[in-house]
Amino acid sequence: MKIHFLAAAMLLGTTGAYAQNMFSMAGQHPADTLRSEAHEQALRFPSLRQAAVTADLFGSRHYDATLNGKDFVNGKTRNARISTYVTVPISSWNGNVIGASVYHTENFFDVRETANQLDNPKLNTGNMSKSTLGLSLNYSRTDALFHTPVIYSAVLTGLSDNLKALRRFNFNGSVAFPLKRTADTYLSLGALLLIDPSAPIPVLPVINYFHKLNGNGLELIVDLPQGAMIKQALFRNAWVYLGSNYNTYVTFYESDNPALPRRFSYNTIELQSGPGFEYLLGKYVVVGLRGGINSIVSARAIEKGERYNDPFIKTTYKSTAAAALKISFLPF
Repeated sequence: MKIHFLAAAMLLGTTGAYAQNMFSMAGQHPADTLRSEAHEQALRFPSLRQAAVTADLFGSRHYDATLNGKDFVNGKTRNARISTYVTVPISSWNGNVIGASVYHTENFFDVRETANQLDNPKLNTGNMSKSTLGLSLNYSRTDALFHTPVIYSAVLTGLSDNLKALRRFNFNGSVAFPLKRTADTYLSLGALLLIDPSAPIPVLPVINYFHKLNGNGLELIVDLPQGAMIKQALFRNAWVYLGSNYNTYVTFYESDNPALPRRFSYNTIELQSGPGFEYLLGKYVVVGLRGGINSIVSARAIEKGERYNDPFIKTTYKSTAAAALKISFLPF
């Protein structure tokens, strides 16, 4: 049953991470006998960690935006972000696992050199911040299908910009098949169903792959759709890596301008690529530094009730340098 529980945690980690705003379903290992293995796997796969605080700083970048197909505004922006999440296991029985995640992100915007192309609406220069809160409830079950191990999972997420009202519900359903597990290799394949207005496509492949490339601590780690990396141990408690990480973010808005919808969300899909360093401080705390290039693959404003392919604002951004400090916690 160890392979079942391990793959379930890995699948939930990837599923939650894409679900919205880096939700992680870490800490869902349901048996005390797996704690040492959970610790090792969470070192390899950041999505399995029980909690984290990340501070991201992005360089200045140029942007161009259109409103309903017309040139809207362009300029430069410099952003920063503080993200936190914590996961809590709730219950487990006979291969079933229930857990919850709480997430918060605070985005800081410094908009400069604005050039408006329309008389109305207009975007002003200046500083602002927006927060997003989330609560995710997840369920997974390990079973067998035609004598093959299989993990089913479901994740329900509620998102808000305050504690007064929920702005969006997302639902994800997934299935995964653990195919191989040895001391040097792990492979699990599956599919993820996204019922989410900000998702560009409704179904994504899920691939969890780990392979030791040599006896000197060089590893290949694939955790799609979240990311992939090459990781090298420096000494017992320190690693360097080179990889790419993919994520989604959302902020919610209300407007009284007749040129804009009353309620809408701004949704971005980001790819960050570059090197990083991690150090295990004690037994449960991992301190990490990350650099590289941040690319906003997609940025769209969507009216409430509409979907990804029906945005009223589309924005393109130049890639920029980025750096991050992250403190994360392994499963207790």
